[in-house]
Amino acid sequence: MIISAWLMSSGYYAALISRSVDVKGAISTFNVALATLFAPVFFFRMYLSFGQGYADVFRSGDAMRYAAFLVHNLMYLTTCVVIVSGFLMRNREIDIFGLFYLPAVITDLQLRGWFSFSHAWGCCVLALLLVVHVAAVIKHQLAGKLILKGMFS
Repeated sequence: MIISAWLMSSGYYAALISRSVDVKGAISTFNVALATLFAPVFFFRMYLSFGQGYADVFRSGDAMRYAAFLVHNLMYLTTCVVIVSGFLMRNREIDIFGLFYLPAVITDLQLRGWFSFSHAWGCCVLALLLVVHVAAVIKHQLAGKLILKGMFS
């Protein structure tokens, strides 16, 4: 969760706020390396938890549980789109903190452009889902359902 929060917040900062080419480049280089190392862990976690509780959610008939289940799974899927498209849109090798390098996978400019477009929209959708998620957590906290306590215990 901390890695995802860093990647999103610093990525949005670099893309939308910072005017410095050096800052944008440094954040991009660091984030690409971090995301590349983080991706296998994320995909393994997604494999273990994706769709868990599906039967219970639908059996319950509770619209709020269904909405939470849907948003969580959409966040997983959107994060996958962002990670994969971010990797595939690269026009140069990926420097993993100077330890090793991964070559750019796609050389076709049009296809790389499509992945860049997908990455940008995936980031926007993920931000929207995150806002919905945070709003739901705040709503539940204010209603006395201690969601945060359950998340961090």
